[in-house]
Amino acid sequence: KKGKKMSFDPRFYYIADMKLHEKMLPELAKEYMGYIKPVKSIFRKCIVVDLDNTLWGGTIGEDGFDKIKLGPSPPGNAFVEFQRILLSLFEKGIILAINSKNNFEEALKVIREHPHMVLREEHFSAIRINWQDKATNMREIAEELNIGTESIVFIDDDKLNRLLIKTAFPEVLVIDLPDDPAFYSEVIMELNDFNTLQLTEDDKTKGKLYAEERQRKKLQSKYTDITSFLRELEMEIEIEEANSFTIPRIAQLTNKTNQFNLTTKRYSEAEIERLSNDKNCYVCSIKARDKLGDNGTVGCSIIKKQKDEVAIDTFLLSCRIIGRQIERAFLNHIIEKAKSFGARRMIGEYIPTKKNEQTKDFYKNAGFSLVAENKKGHTQWMINLENYPLEYPEFIEVRCEAR
Repeated sequence: KKGKKMSFDPRFYYIADMKLHEKMLPELAKEYMGYIKPVKSIFRKCIVVDLDNTLWGGTIGEDGFDKIKLGPSPPGNAFVEFQRILLSLFEKGIILAINSKNNFEEALKVIREHPHMVLREEHFSAIRINWQDKATNMREIAEELNIGTESIVFIDDDKLNRLLIKTAFPEVLVIDLPDDPAFYSEVIMELNDFNTLQLTEDDKTKGKLYAEERQRKKLQSKYTDITSFLRELEMEIEIEEANSFTIPRIAQLTNKTNQFNLTTKRYSEAEIERLSNDKNCYVCSIKARDKLGDNGTVGCSIIKKQKDEVAIDTFLLSCRIIGRQIERAFLNHIIEKAKSFGARRMIGEYIPTKKNEQTKDFYKNAGFSLVAENKKGHTQWMINLENYPLEYPEFIEVRCEAR
Protein backbone atom coordinates (compact mmCIF):
# COMPACT_ATOMS: atom_id res chain seq x y z
CA LYS A 1 0.00 0.00 0.00
CA LYS A 2 2.82 2.39 0.88
CA GLY A 3 4.61 1.64 -2.38
CA LYS A 4 1.45 2.35 -4.37
CA LYS A 5 0.97 5.62 -2.51
CA MET A 6 4.56 6.70 -3.25
CA SER A 7 4.13 6.02 -6.96
CA PHE A 8 0.99 8.16 -7.27
CA ASP A 9 0.55 11.92 -6.90
CA PRO A 10 -3.07 13.17 -7.04
CA ARG A 11 -1.91 16.63 -8.10
CA PHE A 12 -0.27 15.39 -11.28
CA TYR A 13 -3.20 13.06 -11.93
CA TYR A 14 -5.77 15.87 -11.89
CA ILE A 15 -3.58 18.47 -13.59
CA ALA A 16 -2.02 16.35 -16.36
CA ASP A 17 -3.73 12.95 -16.18
CA MET A 18 -0.37 11.44 -15.09
CA LYS A 19 -0.99 8.18 -13.26
CA LEU A 20 2.62 7.90 -12.11
CA HIS A 21 4.48 10.29 -9.84
CA GLU A 22 7.17 12.19 -11.75
CA LYS A 23 9.91 10.65 -9.59
CA MET A 24 8.91 7.24 -10.96
CA LEU A 25 9.39 8.23 -14.60
CA PRO A 26 13.20 7.65 -14.70
CA GLU A 27 12.65 4.11 -13.39
CA LEU A 28 9.91 3.52 -15.94
CA ALA A 29 12.16 4.80 -18.72
CA LYS A 30 14.91 2.46 -17.56
CA GLU A 31 12.51 -0.49 -17.72
CA TYR A 32 11.44 0.50 -21.23
CA MET A 33 15.09 0.67 -22.30
CA GLY A 34 15.44 -2.94 -21.16
CA TYR A 35 13.13 -3.83 -24.06
CA ILE A 36 14.16 -1.17 -26.54
CA LYS A 37 17.86 -2.12 -26.51
CA PRO A 38 17.41 -5.75 -27.63
CA VAL A 39 14.74 -4.72 -30.18
CA LYS A 40 17.31 -2.32 -31.71
CA SER A 41 20.11 -4.92 -31.40
CA ILE A 42 21.92 -2.73 -28.87
CA PHE A 43 23.47 -5.05 -26.33
CA ARG A 44 26.69 -5.98 -24.57
CA LYS A 45 28.04 -9.50 -24.68
CA CYS A 46 31.33 -9.46 -22.77
CA ILE A 47 32.36 -8.52 -19.23
CA VAL A 48 36.04 -7.74 -18.68
CA VAL A 49 36.80 -7.83 -14.97
CA ASP A 50 39.68 -6.93 -12.67
CA LEU A 51 40.82 -9.27 -9.85
CA ASP A 52 42.19 -7.54 -6.71
CA ASN A 53 39.40 -5.80 -4.76
CA THR A 54 36.96 -6.75 -7.54
CA LEU A 55 36.63 -10.54 -7.62
CA TRP A 56 38.15 -10.78 -4.16
CA GLY A 57 39.06 -8.37 -1.39
CA GLY A 58 42.66 -7.38 -0.88
CA THR A 59 45.73 -7.72 -3.07
CA ILE A 60 47.06 -11.19 -3.81
CA GLY A 61 50.64 -9.89 -4.26
CA GLU A 62 50.66 -8.38 -0.76
CA ASP A 63 48.09 -10.30 1.28
CA GLY A 64 48.83 -13.76 -0.11
CA PHE A 65 46.63 -16.72 -1.00
CA ASP A 66 45.31 -17.33 2.53
CA LYS A 67 44.66 -13.71 3.49
CA ILE A 68 42.58 -12.33 0.63
CA LYS A 69 38.95 -11.61 1.55
CA LEU A 70 36.86 -14.28 -0.09
CA GLY A 71 34.58 -16.62 1.79
CA PRO A 72 31.41 -17.04 3.88
CA SER A 73 32.19 -14.28 6.43
CA PRO A 74 32.11 -10.54 5.73
CA PRO A 75 33.50 -8.80 3.77
CA GLY A 76 34.50 -11.88 1.75
CA ASN A 77 30.89 -13.00 1.32
CA ALA A 78 30.12 -9.88 -0.74
CA PHE A 79 32.78 -10.93 -3.27
CA VAL A 80 31.44 -14.49 -3.35
CA GLU A 81 27.96 -13.15 -4.15
CA PHE A 82 29.39 -10.85 -6.82
CA GLN A 83 31.06 -13.83 -8.47
CA ARG A 84 27.76 -15.73 -8.35
CA ILE A 85 26.07 -12.90 -10.24
CA LEU A 86 28.80 -13.00 -12.89
CA LEU A 87 28.44 -16.78 -13.11
CA SER A 88 24.69 -16.42 -13.68
CA LEU A 89 25.43 -14.04 -16.58
CA PHE A 90 27.98 -16.51 -17.95
CA GLU A 91 25.28 -19.20 -17.88
CA LYS A 92 23.08 -16.90 -19.96
CA GLY A 93 25.80 -16.63 -22.59
CA ILE A 94 27.77 -13.56 -21.49
CA ILE A 95 31.51 -13.85 -22.19
CA LEU A 96 33.86 -13.29 -19.25
CA ALA A 97 37.46 -12.09 -19.49
CA ILE A 98 40.15 -10.94 -17.06
CA ASN A 99 42.18 -7.72 -17.29
CA SER A 100 44.41 -7.48 -14.23
CA LYS A 101 47.78 -6.03 -13.22
CA ASN A 102 49.20 -8.90 -11.23
CA ASN A 103 51.71 -11.72 -11.04
CA PHE A 104 50.25 -14.32 -13.37
CA GLU A 105 51.02 -17.45 -11.37
CA GLU A 106 49.86 -16.00 -8.03
CA ALA A 107 46.55 -14.79 -9.44
CA LEU A 108 45.92 -17.97 -11.43
CA LYS A 109 46.55 -20.07 -8.31
CA VAL A 110 43.64 -18.28 -6.60
CA ILE A 111 41.37 -18.85 -9.60
CA ARG A 112 42.29 -22.52 -9.81
CA GLU A 113 42.63 -23.52 -6.16
CA HIS A 114 40.96 -21.13 -3.72
CA PRO A 115 38.11 -23.05 -2.04
CA HIS A 116 35.70 -20.10 -2.18
CA MET A 117 36.24 -19.06 -5.80
CA VAL A 118 32.99 -19.37 -7.74
CA LEU A 119 34.53 -18.49 -11.10
CA ARG A 120 37.25 -20.81 -12.36
CA GLU A 121 39.67 -20.69 -15.27
CA GLU A 122 37.23 -22.45 -17.60
CA HIS A 123 34.74 -19.60 -17.22
CA PHE A 124 37.09 -17.03 -18.79
CA SER A 125 37.42 -16.76 -22.56
CA ALA A 126 40.44 -14.44 -22.45
CA ILE A 127 42.92 -13.88 -19.65
CA ARG A 128 45.32 -10.94 -19.39
CA ILE A 129 47.13 -11.05 -16.06
CA ASN A 130 50.33 -9.06 -16.52
CA TRP A 131 51.90 -5.64 -15.95
CA GLN A 132 50.86 -4.04 -19.22
CA ASP A 133 48.57 -1.04 -19.12
CA LYS A 134 44.93 -2.07 -19.14
CA ALA A 135 44.13 -0.25 -22.38
CA THR A 136 46.62 -2.44 -24.24
CA ASN A 137 45.18 -5.51 -22.55
CA MET A 138 41.66 -4.44 -23.50
CA ARG A 139 42.62 -4.10 -27.15
CA GLU A 140 44.23 -7.54 -27.12
CA ILE A 141 41.17 -9.11 -25.45
CA ALA A 142 38.84 -7.67 -28.10
CA GLU A 143 41.14 -8.92 -30.87
CA GLU A 144 41.47 -12.37 -29.32
CA LEU A 145 37.71 -12.76 -28.92
CA ASN A 146 37.10 -11.10 -32.29
CA ILE A 147 34.45 -8.78 -30.84
CA GLY A 148 33.95 -5.03 -31.05
CA THR A 149 34.90 -2.98 -28.01
CA GLU A 150 31.41 -1.46 -28.09
CA SER A 151 30.07 -4.81 -26.83
CA ILE A 152 32.31 -4.80 -23.71
CA VAL A 153 31.51 -3.92 -20.10
CA PHE A 154 34.56 -3.16 -17.92
CA ILE A 155 34.52 -3.69 -14.14
CA ASP A 156 37.42 -2.45 -12.01
CA ASP A 157 37.57 -1.00 -8.50
CA ASP A 158 40.40 1.37 -9.43
CA LYS A 159 39.25 4.85 -10.54
CA LEU A 160 42.40 5.57 -12.57
CA ASN A 161 42.04 2.36 -14.57
CA ARG A 162 38.38 3.16 -15.18
CA LEU A 163 39.35 6.62 -16.43
CA LEU A 164 42.02 5.10 -18.68
CA ILE A 165 39.53 2.77 -20.36
CA LYS A 166 36.88 5.50 -20.64
CA THR A 167 39.44 7.72 -22.38
CA ALA A 168 40.94 5.06 -24.65
CA PHE A 169 37.64 3.32 -25.46
CA PRO A 170 34.67 5.66 -24.96
CA GLU A 171 32.41 3.02 -26.49
CA VAL A 172 33.16 0.56 -23.65
CA LEU A 173 30.63 0.63 -20.81
CA VAL A 174 32.77 1.31 -17.73
CA ILE A 175 31.03 0.53 -14.45
CA ASP A 176 31.71 2.94 -11.60
CA LEU A 177 31.81 0.48 -8.74
CA PRO A 178 30.80 1.78 -5.31
CA ASP A 179 33.46 1.91 -2.60
CA ASP A 180 31.65 -0.76 -0.57
CA PRO A 181 31.75 -4.25 -2.19
CA ALA A 182 28.40 -5.01 -0.55
CA PHE A 183 26.83 -2.99 -3.38
CA TYR A 184 28.77 -4.60 -6.27
CA SER A 185 26.10 -7.21 -7.02
CA GLU A 186 23.30 -4.67 -6.97
CA VAL A 187 25.05 -2.46 -9.53
CA ILE A 188 25.48 -5.34 -12.00
CA MET A 189 21.96 -6.69 -11.49
CA GLU A 190 20.51 -3.28 -12.39
CA LEU A 191 22.19 -3.26 -15.82
CA ASN A 192 19.85 -3.84 -18.76
CA ASP A 193 22.64 -4.02 -21.35
CA PHE A 194 22.61 -7.83 -21.42
CA ASN A 195 18.87 -8.15 -22.08
CA THR A 196 17.59 -10.31 -24.89
CA LEU A 197 14.03 -10.81 -26.07
CA GLN A 198 14.49 -14.55 -26.31
CA LEU A 199 17.11 -16.77 -24.68
CA THR A 200 17.94 -19.71 -26.94
CA GLU A 201 19.90 -22.82 -26.01
CA ASP A 202 22.82 -21.47 -28.06
CA ASP A 203 22.75 -18.26 -26.00
CA LYS A 204 23.06 -20.21 -22.77
CA THR A 205 26.27 -21.91 -23.91
CA LYS A 206 27.95 -18.95 -25.62
CA GLY A 207 30.22 -18.13 -22.68
CA LYS A 208 31.34 -21.75 -22.56
CA LEU A 209 31.94 -21.79 -26.33
CA TYR A 210 34.24 -18.78 -26.17
CA ALA A 211 36.12 -20.32 -23.26
CA GLU A 212 36.63 -23.49 -25.34
CA GLU A 213 37.96 -21.31 -28.14
CA ARG A 214 40.86 -20.36 -25.87
CA GLN A 215 41.81 -24.05 -25.80
CA ARG A 216 41.70 -24.16 -29.61
CA LYS A 217 44.08 -21.22 -29.82
CA LYS A 218 46.40 -22.97 -27.39
CA LEU A 219 46.30 -26.10 -29.58
CA GLN A 220 46.88 -24.06 -32.74
CA SER A 221 50.07 -22.56 -31.29
CA LYS A 222 51.61 -26.05 -31.38
CA TYR A 223 51.35 -26.29 -35.17
CA THR A 224 53.45 -24.59 -37.82
CA ASP A 225 50.88 -25.00 -40.61
CA ILE A 226 47.16 -24.33 -40.47
CA THR A 227 46.08 -27.50 -42.32
CA SER A 228 47.63 -29.79 -39.71
CA PHE A 229 45.88 -27.85 -36.97
CA LEU A 230 42.49 -27.98 -38.72
CA ARG A 231 42.89 -31.71 -39.32
CA GLU A 232 43.70 -32.20 -35.63
CA LEU A 233 40.42 -30.49 -34.65
CA GLU A 234 38.32 -33.29 -36.23
CA MET A 235 35.62 -30.84 -37.32
CA GLU A 236 32.03 -31.74 -38.14
CA ILE A 237 29.33 -29.49 -39.52
CA GLU A 238 25.63 -30.17 -39.79
CA ILE A 239 23.49 -28.13 -42.18
CA GLU A 240 19.77 -28.19 -41.53
CA GLU A 241 16.82 -26.74 -43.38
CA ALA A 242 14.86 -24.26 -41.26
CA ASN A 243 12.21 -25.74 -38.99
CA SER A 244 10.21 -24.72 -35.93
CA PHE A 245 13.18 -25.51 -33.67
CA THR A 246 15.80 -23.54 -35.64
CA ILE A 247 13.76 -20.54 -36.85
CA PRO A 248 14.14 -18.57 -33.56
CA ARG A 249 17.92 -18.98 -33.67
CA ILE A 250 18.11 -18.10 -37.39
CA ALA A 251 16.13 -14.90 -36.78
CA GLN A 252 18.36 -14.08 -33.84
CA LEU A 253 21.52 -14.58 -35.91
CA THR A 254 20.27 -12.19 -38.60
CA ASN A 255 19.74 -9.54 -35.94
CA LYS A 256 22.92 -10.05 -33.92
CA THR A 257 25.64 -11.06 -36.40
CA ASN A 258 27.54 -8.08 -37.80
CA GLN A 259 31.10 -9.03 -38.74
CA PHE A 260 30.87 -12.04 -41.07
CA ASN A 261 27.57 -11.01 -42.61
CA LEU A 262 27.56 -10.27 -46.33
CA THR A 263 24.32 -8.25 -46.45
CA THR A 264 23.36 -7.61 -42.78
CA LYS A 265 19.64 -7.95 -43.51
CA ARG A 266 17.52 -8.24 -40.37
CA TYR A 267 14.54 -10.60 -40.09
CA SER A 268 11.92 -11.39 -37.47
CA GLU A 269 10.87 -14.95 -36.64
CA ALA A 270 7.65 -14.46 -38.59
CA GLU A 271 9.59 -13.33 -41.66
CA ILE A 272 11.98 -16.29 -41.44
CA GLU A 273 9.03 -18.65 -41.15
CA ARG A 274 7.39 -17.08 -44.20
CA LEU A 275 10.61 -17.41 -46.22
CA SER A 276 11.10 -21.01 -45.14
CA ASN A 277 7.60 -21.85 -46.44
CA ASP A 278 8.22 -20.17 -49.80
CA LYS A 279 8.93 -22.82 -52.45
CA ASN A 280 11.29 -20.41 -54.23
CA CYS A 281 13.43 -19.92 -51.10
CA TYR A 282 15.77 -22.08 -49.11
CA VAL A 283 16.58 -21.19 -45.51
CA CYS A 284 19.10 -23.21 -43.53
CA SER A 285 21.31 -23.10 -40.47
CA ILE A 286 24.69 -24.64 -39.72
CA LYS A 287 26.02 -26.25 -36.56
CA ALA A 288 29.71 -26.89 -35.92
CA ARG A 289 31.55 -29.09 -33.47
CA ASP A 290 35.03 -30.51 -33.01
CA LYS A 291 36.93 -32.58 -30.48
CA LEU A 292 37.23 -29.61 -28.10
CA GLY A 293 33.51 -28.90 -27.93
CA ASP A 294 30.22 -28.10 -29.61
CA ASN A 295 29.97 -24.60 -31.09
CA GLY A 296 26.20 -24.85 -31.52
CA THR A 297 24.37 -23.07 -34.34
CA VAL A 298 26.96 -20.73 -35.85
CA GLY A 299 25.42 -19.49 -39.07
CA CYS A 300 22.57 -19.37 -41.53
CA SER A 301 21.81 -18.64 -45.15
CA ILE A 302 18.81 -17.62 -47.23
CA ILE A 303 18.74 -18.06 -51.02
CA LYS A 304 16.00 -17.05 -53.42
CA LYS A 305 15.26 -18.46 -56.89
CA GLN A 306 14.58 -15.96 -59.66
CA LYS A 307 13.95 -17.72 -63.00
CA ASP A 308 17.24 -19.41 -63.87
CA GLU A 309 19.20 -17.53 -61.19
CA VAL A 310 19.58 -17.99 -57.46
CA ALA A 311 20.38 -14.95 -55.33
CA ILE A 312 22.10 -15.22 -51.96
CA ASP A 313 19.96 -12.99 -49.76
CA THR A 314 21.74 -13.80 -46.48
CA PHE A 315 25.01 -15.54 -45.71
CA LEU A 316 26.43 -15.15 -42.22
CA LEU A 317 28.59 -16.99 -39.73
CA SER A 318 29.72 -16.43 -36.16
CA CYS A 319 33.10 -14.72 -36.11
CA ARG A 320 34.47 -17.28 -33.66
CA ILE A 321 34.58 -20.07 -36.27
CA ILE A 322 35.95 -18.05 -39.20
CA GLY A 323 39.28 -19.17 -40.57
CA ARG A 324 38.61 -22.92 -40.33
CA GLN A 325 37.25 -23.16 -43.91
CA ILE A 326 33.76 -23.83 -42.54
CA GLU A 327 32.61 -20.79 -44.54
CA ARG A 328 33.80 -22.43 -47.78
CA ALA A 329 32.08 -25.73 -46.97
CA PHE A 330 28.85 -23.86 -46.16
CA LEU A 331 29.01 -21.91 -49.43
CA ASN A 332 29.50 -25.16 -51.35
CA HIS A 333 26.33 -26.54 -49.79
CA ILE A 334 24.41 -23.41 -50.84
CA ILE A 335 25.74 -23.79 -54.39
CA GLU A 336 24.68 -27.45 -54.49
CA LYS A 337 21.20 -26.45 -53.36
CA ALA A 338 21.02 -23.80 -56.07
CA LYS A 339 21.93 -26.43 -58.66
CA SER A 340 19.10 -28.63 -57.40
CA PHE A 341 16.74 -25.72 -58.16
CA GLY A 342 17.82 -25.99 -61.79
CA ALA A 343 19.50 -22.59 -61.69
CA ARG A 344 22.33 -21.76 -64.07
CA ARG A 345 23.80 -18.78 -62.23
CA MET A 346 24.21 -17.63 -58.66
CA ILE A 347 24.29 -13.98 -57.60
CA GLY A 348 25.90 -12.79 -54.38
CA GLU A 349 25.94 -9.32 -52.85
CA TYR A 350 28.25 -7.54 -50.46
CA ILE A 351 26.62 -4.58 -48.72
CA PRO A 352 29.30 -2.77 -46.68
CA THR A 353 28.74 -1.70 -43.08
CA LYS A 354 31.05 -0.38 -40.39
CA LYS A 355 31.63 -3.90 -39.10
CA ASN A 356 31.65 -6.38 -42.02
CA GLU A 357 34.70 -5.26 -43.98
CA GLN A 358 36.35 -8.65 -43.45
CA THR A 359 33.80 -10.15 -45.87
CA LYS A 360 34.53 -7.63 -48.65
CA ASP A 361 36.53 -10.11 -50.77
CA PHE A 362 34.67 -13.27 -49.77
CA TYR A 363 33.01 -13.82 -53.15
CA LYS A 364 36.15 -12.82 -55.04
CA ASN A 365 38.21 -15.38 -53.12
CA ALA A 366 35.52 -18.00 -53.75
CA GLY A 367 35.84 -17.58 -57.52
CA PHE A 368 32.87 -15.29 -58.20
CA SER A 369 33.18 -12.58 -60.89
CA LEU A 370 32.43 -8.93 -60.14
CA VAL A 371 29.29 -7.75 -61.95
CA ALA A 372 28.63 -4.31 -60.51
CA GLU A 373 29.88 -1.84 -57.90
CA ASN A 374 28.49 1.49 -56.77
CA LYS A 375 30.14 4.47 -55.09
CA LYS A 376 29.23 3.21 -51.62
CA GLY A 377 31.16 -0.04 -52.14
CA HIS A 378 28.04 -2.18 -52.63
CA THR A 379 29.17 -4.98 -54.97
CA GLN A 380 27.40 -7.73 -56.89
CA TRP A 381 29.07 -11.01 -57.86
CA MET A 382 28.17 -13.97 -60.07
CA ILE A 383 29.24 -17.52 -60.82
CA ASN A 384 28.22 -19.97 -63.53
CA LEU A 385 26.87 -22.97 -61.62
CA GLU A 386 27.42 -25.44 -64.46
CA ASN A 387 31.20 -25.40 -64.22
CA TYR A 388 31.83 -24.25 -60.65
CA PRO A 389 34.22 -26.68 -58.89
CA LEU A 390 32.78 -27.98 -55.60
CA GLU A 391 35.71 -28.84 -53.36
CA TYR A 392 34.84 -29.53 -49.73
CA PRO A 393 37.79 -29.34 -47.29
CA GLU A 394 38.89 -32.90 -46.63
CA PHE A 395 39.26 -32.31 -42.89
CA ILE A 396 35.60 -31.31 -42.36
CA GLU A 397 32.88 -33.94 -42.11
CA VAL A 398 29.67 -32.52 -43.61
CA ARG A 399 26.18 -33.76 -42.78
CA CYS A 400 22.96 -32.36 -44.22
CA GLU A 401 19.46 -32.77 -42.86
CA ALA A 402 16.35 -31.84 -44.81
CA ARG A 403 13.17 -30.62 -43.19
